[in-house]
Amino acid sequence: MRWLVARYQPVGLFSLKPGEATSTGGKSLLVPTPFAVRMALLDAAIRVRGVAAGPQAFEVIKALRLAISPPERAVVTSLFAKVLKPEREKEAERAMQRTIAFREYVYLQGTLALALGGEPAHLEEVAPLLFHLSYLGKRGSFFQLLAPPEVVETVGDRPPEGFVALVAWDRREGEGAPSPFPLGHIQRLDEWGADLTFAKANIYTSDEIRVGRERVRIDVVLPYRLVTAGRGFTVYERV
Repeated sequence: MRWLVARYQPVGLFSLKPGEATSTGGKSLLVPTPFAVRMALLDAAIRVRGVAAGPQAFEVIKALRLAISPPERAVVTSLFAKVLKPEREKEAERAMQRTIAFREYVYLQGTLALALGGEPAHLEEVAPLLFHLSYLGKRGSFFQLLAPPEVVETVGDRPPEGFVALVAWDRREGEGAPSPFPLGHIQRLDEWGADLTFAKANIYTSDEIRVGRERVRIDVVLPYRLVTAGRGFTVYERV
């Protein structure tokens, strides 16, 4: 399979809550989800080529296979912050109430590499969009492209060397697939579902995105191990 590999330098703290997290409490994932990567590519396509190009770009991006090579280290800092949330009491005089929320921010040391696999025509169409990805995950999680994307050929459907396919660990197929229980850190990531359409991905329509249909969750084993932890921080290192 042909893959397009793009390497990014994190230039800000990364933060992206799991899909099960609430607004006031939730741990951060260590890497962007496939859902976030695909939506970032779709956003870039619309910003560069216009809304009319959105449906075609959506189909191309949906057909891509994704793999990731996470940075060498990930340091998670946890804290409590004061936030405002809508007042639930209907008779309350104030519109917002003060409360506290749990937040996590991740410092990524090293290079984050993304690999997009698929038909050569699809990769050629999506390659210019990789230059326009400025953040992945929560707004403010900035990344900088280090060099033009490179093309890599692999045997079968296996990802490039050193990459982890962003599919459920128990559904990986093909030559070189990892063992049923690979060593690493399990993260539950969101992915585009088979029922997702451009109209449902468009935030300006009333079409809903349902968990398990348009948005599915997969368990991916990242090549990380916990090195040390203390009050308010956790350090992970690549295996």
